[in-house]
Amino acid sequence: MQTDNSREYIFSIFNFLMIRMKIIDKLVFLTVGFCTLLACAQQPKDAKATTALPTAIEEINSENMVSAISAKVKHFDEEPLYYLRIGKENCIIEVLVNDMPVYKSYELSNLASPLEINHNILRTGIQTVTVRMYPVGDLIKEEYEYGETITQLGDASTVSIRVIQLDKKGAMGLNDEVEVLQHQSPTTDANGEVFAGTGLPFYEYTFEFYAKVPYDLSENSWGDAADLNTVDQDVLEQKMLDYYKSFLKEYKKGNKDFIAQKYYQSFSVQAQAYYKSIKEIQEMWDEELELLNDPTVKLQSIKDYELVFYAHNGVAFLRLKTKDELYYRNNCAAYIETTEAGTEYETFFGLYLYAPKKGFSRKEFTLIMS
Repeated sequence: MQTDNSREYIFSIFNFLMIRMKIIDKLVFLTVGFCTLLACAQQPKDAKATTALPTAIEEINSENMVSAISAKVKHFDEEPLYYLRIGKENCIIEVLVNDMPVYKSYELSNLASPLEINHNILRTGIQTVTVRMYPVGDLIKEEYEYGETITQLGDASTVSIRVIQLDKKGAMGLNDEVEVLQHQSPTTDANGEVFAGTGLPFYEYTFEFYAKVPYDLSENSWGDAADLNTVDQDVLEQKMLDYYKSFLKEYKKGNKDFIAQKYYQSFSVQAQAYYKSIKEIQEMWDEELELLNDPTVKLQSIKDYELVFYAHNGVAFLRLKTKDELYYRNNCAAYIETTEAGTEYETFFGLYLYAPKKGFSRKEFTLIMS
């Protein structure tokens, strides 16, 4: 039997334990709360670190564009690069990949280096190569000071194209090239020596090849463009002119942030298609900045142009009409002139514009540089 004293002693111990437990609970609560407060106090810093990059095109500027693009670029164990090795004889040519211009040669000489084309390969699948062939005109007379003006393609006119592949993460020498396809312009004889377009002032043909790439750029690019041939062409032309004029105006002013926003989408596609590092992206932008900061920049009038379409009517372009002077042929109507050591140079911009399908209507649409 417990005495009253023993009961009081037990009760005192119980109270002591209960008080101690409450103190411990409070300490735990305070500790957790303190840690929570610390976490909350640190959260803004972490949030700032993760949201420092721009999330909208309006937030892009000259200072953050490179890091914003670099953050989007994905890298892979294998990074295939596709090229064209082009040879031609007795003709001048233009080449398009997936109906987008990649090359033009209005000289007798051939391209020595392989032509990179990944920026026009938006995803894995069948790719098209289109070749446009023209007579050499007066090139032989000008080069050798004899002969006559050639206005038709001849039996010996020919174009040969090898599609090759290399891996950016592997060796990149000649011996490392993988031939995907070899193609020659069409002929009419069994020996492949008589050109199918003999006697014509122009000849065009297309062939296909399969490319496998680890990225998919078919969205948020000209791969998801609306058909610009369906809108009022006068409205489209005016929108194109407004875009070209504002681009040139801000370029002349040296407005780096404005130009960065215009180039952002195009740079993003190129950076991913070529798996570029942040250093390589910076080099791309630095090259643009060098010209943008040139104090000798003189704007040239936008005139004598024609509206043309690429990417199966998804991309529009104001192209100079000049065909006689090969230097200006197929160039953009928006260009500038700069001076270096007393010599004048002209730079033509690649203002190929498209309207995203999202939000597109024939009466209202926004143009973006492809």
